[in-house]
Parts: sequence; structure tokens; C-alpha cells
Amino acid sequence: MSRLNGKFILLCTAIYMTGSLLTACSATRENSATPENQATVAPAQASAETAVTGQMDDMMQYYESLRKQSPADLGRVYEKVKQNFAQNKSDVNRARLVLLLILPNSSFRDLHSAINLLNEWPRDTKTTTSLQSFRNLLASLLGEQQRVNHGMEELSQKLKDEQKRVETLQSQIDAIKSMEKNLILREP
Repeated sequence: MSRLNGKFILLCTAIYMTGSLLTACSATRENSATPENQATVAPAQASAETAVTGQMDDMMQYYESLRKQSPADLGRVYEKVKQNFAQNKSDVNRARLVLLLILPNSSFRDLHSAINLLNEWPRDTKTTTSLQSFRNLLASLLGEQQRVNHGMEELSQKLKDEQKRVETLQSQIDAIKSMEKNLILREP
């Protein structure tokens, strides 16, 4: 199930990136309709699109490289990334640590810590970068996953309680049947 969650997060990120790029391409086409707009808008938009695509490409390549590593190598990478983040709390170091913490089937997987890192991520109100959008996406997905996990735990506990209740009722039914047999055997 956690492998499916990792693929879901990757798919959502890809969908988000595609939508952003399509919006940016659409805006570029609209703004480049006249020759005077083409000269002033195209260089600025091209560099912004490259920066957004570059950051997200880097994060997705990093995530893919993590998925291909052995558990021992992942442990070493996790320790190094954790140290890097402790020394420099940059957006990139924070994003890398979050990606490691949400990595399925890892010994250090910790959704609660990942959500805390995402919630503590400084928000720049002046500009929105792709990493901030990525943070928002991950925070909402992980929050929803945490709610689903909590709901599953509650349902699992209710199921255990019902199983105990059924066992108790079954033992009471067996005791009543036994008493009935004893009464029938005693009758002449």
C-alpha cells in the first residue's frame, strides 16, 4: 500500500508539473502574438519556466534515484541528508529530507516528521517557487494520508472489539447449548 502511495505522490506531482507547464506555454503563446510583446516577454518567461522545471526535475530525479538504492545505501543517504539539513535549512535540503521520510518501505519512514517539516517550511509571500508549490502538494497529500491511516486504525480497533464481542457471544451460546443438552439428558 505504501508503494502505491509513493506512486500516487509521484503521479500527482507529474500532473501538477504538466498543468503548470501547459499554463505557462499557453501564456507564452498569448503574449507572443504581437512582435513587440515577443521581444520583451519571451526571455523573462523562458528563464522562469526553466527555473521551475529545473527545480522539479531535480527533485523528481532525486526521488527516482532514492527508489533504486539498497536499504543500506538509503540509510547512509538519510543520515547525510539529515546532517545537511541540520547545518543548512534550505528549501532544497528540506525537500530532500521530506522525500526520504515519505519513501515507502524504508526503515526511517516517518510521515509525522515529514508533515512537521512541511508545516514548518518558511513561506515566502513575495514569490512562489516550484518547491513551495511542491510543499503545498505534499502537505495536503500527506495530511490526507495521515487522516486515512488514522481512520484505518480506528476501524481496525473496532473490528478487534467486535471480534472479541462475537467470541464472547459464541461462548455464551455454547454454554447455553451445553446446559440444554444436560437438561435433556437428565429428563427420564
